[in-house]
Amino acid sequence: MPGNASPTSTLMDATFRSMEGLNEFAHSMGREGRYLQLSKGLVTSRWRWLHLGQSSLTSHHLDKRVHALLTPPGGSVALGIMRPPFFMMVDGAEVGNDQVLVMDADSEVDFVSPDEAECKTLTLPKSDLEASARVLFPRTRMNGGPIRILPGPSSEWSALHGQVTGLLSYGSMSFEDFSHLICRFLGLMVGETEKRPGEVCLGNRSASHIARLARGYIEDHYSKTIRMEDVCRHTGASLRTLQRSFREYFQVSPSDYIKARRLNAAQQDLLAGAPSRARVARIALNNGFVHLGRFSIDYREHFCESPRETLARV
Repeated sequence: MPGNASPTSTLMDATFRSMEGLNEFAHSMGREGRYLQLSKGLVTSRWRWLHLGQSSLTSHHLDKRVHALLTPPGGSVALGIMRPPFFMMVDGAEVGNDQVLVMDADSEVDFVSPDEAECKTLTLPKSDLEASARVLFPRTRMNGGPIRILPGPSSEWSALHGQVTGLLSYGSMSFEDFSHLICRFLGLMVGETEKRPGEVCLGNRSASHIARLARGYIEDHYSKTIRMEDVCRHTGASLRTLQRSFREYFQVSPSDYIKARRLNAAQQDLLAGAPSRARVARIALNNGFVHLGRFSIDYREHFCESPRETLARV
């Protein structure tokens, strides 16, 4: 079992009602990436975080549709399970009950929470997980792949979910608790050389590939005029295929994603400087909005406050 974890844990609780607070918190905890609000209204994000040495056990609840592009800490592996009845889209595939999400170090992952979701995640050094697997299951091996969805027997998965929920509710985790938790996760993860029925290795499906190409194009051009013809040309897909693939992956249309990306960028820019009416107009134009009146309406609908009210919080 891992020998570098301390015998006592530390607890952190946090609640955020803005994307900037959530992004700052995630970065302070060593999470690479960003969160992007997709749906309208105030977003509430609740965290409960147990630290044990270099490892952590977290619960993250979101009550609105949010896109997160995240990478596990360097040298670590993250193991995630959803709280029933919620599910989450991960690289375009649905992760729900009776499944374990495995994210290897340095794997950039797209998460989309469809309106409401809660994910519980164990993050630990990859070397510790591999050492534990060699001791606990010496005759079996874990199948490879940077991002995987592993199905498991309902009873075993329920026992794992119950143990994770209990530790987070209690707010403390001992070294022995941590060892038992790794045993349960590994019991669902190890397999024979052949891929088990139902296991999903992500990243090579054509719909996901099209959606990621489209997202990359939007990320590079959201501050300018974006024509669907250009996105189709960049992805090599027809308009119908692009729209279907993108909605399947991100749970919103390309046009809605573009608007949300621009609004989130505008909010970040508004929070970065001193209040000024001229600054609002300049930020709107710099982030791809042509009609300033429409920008103010869209902004208020999305964040439940006007651009000037955001500036007043600076």
